[in-house]
Amino acid sequence: MRKLVFTLLSVVFSTCSLLAQQPSGHVMKIETAYEVIGHLYRWYLDEVDVREATKAGNETIWVREVRPELDPDDNSRFAELLLPVVGVAVTLKKADYRIEEMDLTVKSDRFKIVRVSRVDLPADLEREWTPLKFEGPALRAYLFAQRGDVSFPDDALVERLRSAVRTQIEQHFEDSGKQIPEDVGTTHCAPLSSVANEIWVFWEAGRMLIQFTSDLNIADPKVWDQEKLQARIYDIDQQVVVSLQEVAGSNAYLTRDQVGRALYNCVVLGRVYGLARPSTEDGE
Repeated sequence: MRKLVFTLLSVVFSTCSLLAQQPSGHVMKIETAYEVIGHLYRWYLDEVDVREATKAGNETIWVREVRPELDPDDNSRFAELLLPVVGVAVTLKKADYRIEEMDLTVKSDRFKIVRVSRVDLPADLEREWTPLKFEGPALRAYLFAQRGDVSFPDDALVERLRSAVRTQIEQHFEDSGKQIPEDVGTTHCAPLSSVANEIWVFWEAGRMLIQFTSDLNIADPKVWDQEKLQARIYDIDQQVVVSLQEVAGSNAYLTRDQVGRALYNCVVLGRVYGLARPSTEDGE
């Protein structure tokens, strides 16, 4: 299985290495492409993807810059990477805009993932996308070296995150009319990603996954001070399905596979943090 996984990712990463040979105005740097596929490896790809990629032997991915209609003062850039063999498209954003009412500039220094989706092969693939073919065992070395790499919030961000988790839990129970458990126990925080402005937290006592996202760098205090942070809670007893086709049109559910990956990242690769009862001042 390890050989199969490396085969798939060698295809993707080696293809991405050609990005470095593109004109200076091309979509993204090679380092970003490597990290994007590394993120997919940890959060999205599975055995079926590996099997299909190995069987197809396709050594091409496709890239394009996307130009959606934006506000006049919004200079954000968007790009997409498409892995046709496994039917995965990645949308990335390099934010660059102002929020005048908050006197806040939202500007990222690199592309960050905003959406990963399963897609059918576009009919206009060859016309609108640029094919990237590759070679390169560099991927195997890269993947092997980073397979256990993890990065976690610093102490200041941990305290902000702890407070945010308490607030979300308290609000959730207030909205549902239920009682918060007396022993709130611990949370498990997934490692931070260099290419995704998000933090996943698993609250063990409440059997809930909490996802925090933002356009700003998730470690930037402005995100937490000025509430430029979005949070979503998933009750894994109530909001888990086998397939999202069961709840078509709703974004309030996760599949069993998604929950499994989130728990792996939170519990196996993640770090444990104490969580006091939301109404208290005590941190641990």
